[in-house]
Amino acid sequence: MPEPNPLVCRFGAFGDMVMITPLLKHLYRRSGLACDIVAIGAWNRLLFEQMPYVRQVFTIESRARPYWINPGQRELVATLKAQRHLFAWICETDSRSYRLLARAGIKRSSSATQLDLAAVKAEHYCEKWLRLANLSPAGFEYPQLAPPNLDTELFVSDEEVEACRQWLRRRGLDPDAPIVCIQAGSKRTTRRSKADRKSNTKFWHQSNWAQVIEGLLEHKPETQVLLCGVPAEADMCDAILAHCKASDRVQSAAQDLPLRRLLALLSLAHSCISVDTGPAHAAAALNCPLVVLFGKANPGRFRPISSQSPVAVITGEAENSEPDISRITPRQVLDSWISNLSL
Repeated sequence: MPEPNPLVCRFGAFGDMVMITPLLKHLYRRSGLACDIVAIGAWNRLLFEQMPYVRQVFTIESRARPYWINPGQRELVATLKAQRHLFAWICETDSRSYRLLARAGIKRSSSATQLDLAAVKAEHYCEKWLRLANLSPAGFEYPQLAPPNLDTELFVSDEEVEACRQWLRRRGLDPDAPIVCIQAGSKRTTRRSKADRKSNTKFWHQSNWAQVIEGLLEHKPETQVLLCGVPAEADMCDAILAHCKASDRVQSAAQDLPLRRLLALLSLAHSCISVDTGPAHAAAALNCPLVVLFGKANPGRFRPISSQSPVAVITGEAENSEPDISRITPRQVLDSWISNLSL
């Protein structure tokens, strides 16, 4: 039977999972043991590849279906029962998560949860998870370390970066020239309704993106632009291209950008301009200079955090009203990119 390791549970989206990486690193540094992760979506196994702080990733595809007709949940429970874990840190408040883990034998006495933490107004989630890490069991005491930091972190291999460089060449792009990644879509964009619906608080019009692209190409003529996204965001990327003046330096990669390639691309890109979404957090975690556009979400809680590269946040704030991403102008975004990232 494998040695007992720390267990971290987070049923989150892409950006949520990037924001637990400071917790994983802190637990690893304290114990010398890589963490096991319980998550939702098999893509998490790809996200945490190459990470020395992670041993195994256990996933389910859904918590919505009842347990007895959800074979993925039953398989997870059986797998966790066969493991030994030192302690579980559960980054969840949903009662379904606790019931599922209880079936796997993870007891309240052998875990720490969000519910154990006092609320701190406008606290960044990375700070919250590091506070959770300090709720440790007896016997989990190790020599004093430097204070934990909030920096997120992801890893790609040299082989993945070289494969990405070859992929860029096949597309007619120069991997040694500046590449700016544009992430206009988000999970909300891919839902079955119009991207510009009122409820999509992360939608910024395609013409705005086109103005930014034209501005950065004018400012830095050697720049190449890649519109990033998943296949479901390809229509949005195509709409941005349609608003751009003809240029062989702007391409959509939404149909050809699996997760590990995206991470490798961000690791070698000049910079990234993105709405508040998972790839923005990945860019920061890979030290890709970033401009990020926020809608209603509070940047104080969700701001991407990088250990080495600048992260410029733009909000559509207005006096006496809720923030609205539509108030952000292309000039604001371009000026931020020029002043913070364009060197």
